[in-house]
Amino acid sequence: GHVLLIRRRADPGKGLLAFPGGFVEAASDRSVEDAMLRELQEETGIKVPEKVLRGNIKAGKVFDAIDRSARGRTITHAFKIVLSEDGAGLPKLRAASDAAKASWHPIGALQRDQFFEDHWDILQYFLGV
Repeated sequence: GHVLLIRRRADPGKGLLAFPGGFVEAASDRSVEDAMLRELQEETGIKVPEKVLRGNIKAGKVFDAIDRSARGRTITHAFKIVLSEDGAGLPKLRAASDAAKASWHPIGALQRDQFFEDHWDILQYFLGV
């Protein structure tokens, strides 16, 4: 019932909610999936082993509409990772890198105008809405 989001530290979209993310590092990321896991851990400090994160990827999709970003042509490979809550609750987070804050949000409390660019639409896609 919760989704992990960051609050953007800088423009564009400073202060808006977004999914953790970034760019592939050509010299070190072996795949788009590796880049996603690196960015997830860098921006959120999520306390879940990489093997567990990788093993819980349930879906992925490319978002490539030509006008989806004011920053120019941006192609996003998004992934849905489903983690079950253990007795201790949701995994701990610590914002870093491009994120001013990283936190778990109840899905039902979110609204489109809180989101950066098309991140609301990405959320809706993975929720099956």
